[in-house]
Amino acid sequence: MIDSTPELSLADVHEAIGATRPDQECLVFRDRRFTWADVQDRTRRLANHLTGAGHGCHTERSDLAGHESGQDHLAIYLYNGNEYLEVMLGALKARVASLNVNYRYVAEELRYLLTDSAATAVVVHSAFAPTLAEVLDTDDETRDRIRTILQVADESGNDLLPGAVWYEDALAESSPERPDVEWSPDDLYMLYTGGTTGMPKGVMWRNGDAMRACFGGSPTATSVDEFVAEATSELRALIGPPFMHGAGHWIAFRTW
Repeated sequence: MIDSTPELSLADVHEAIGATRPDQECLVFRDRRFTWADVQDRTRRLANHLTGAGHGCHTERSDLAGHESGQDHLAIYLYNGNEYLEVMLGALKARVASLNVNYRYVAEELRYLLTDSAATAVVVHSAFAPTLAEVLDTDDETRDRIRTILQVADESGNDLLPGAVWYEDALAESSPERPDVEWSPDDLYMLYTGGTTGMPKGVMWRNGDAMRACFGGSPTATSVDEFVAEATSELRALIGPPFMHGAGHWIAFRTW
């Protein structure tokens, strides 16, 4: 925990920076180009969909032990794309902790990760829908715990999973207003290892700490306004790693 600077939420800082450059490009994926205003709109809509489904923070960190989480957890089961970063930021705006999924997992490995993380929501590319379906069809506990599945259409053409909603439909049908929650630096950023040194393990950071320690946020800014004042770079980054690895998150958010 960083004691020399005040507590700030990544969601507050991102929105404040975006307010100063709403028409500038924020996120580019293939032929899709999103301004800062676009990303704010889409992440708010996702957050409102999640909160409308009952996901969020149910116990504040001040009432928990350090290793505990009082939030819902959302598994991001996607290839790289604009949706990945939207889901990370949109989940945070719903006070939901997102976590990365290694998309090379077979069904048994996926089942373990969803159980270990206690995920209550999943955002999945259609290409991986059959593997997720295999887990849900054979594991009643996981199926009962996961209340929300958002599916991202892709070239696979796989059908919508039972009970799932198309990702773009969920955004289109949700409010673009700021979610009716108070964003907190205590809310978690979660990162899972891939399991190459044993079983996968989840690491939990407070997002207020991760913003500075992982994502390159100013170590000296004492207010959101100071963060905004320091966000003057025209830096662009071409993300090489898959976002299922933390290095991809860190470079993307560092650039933002």
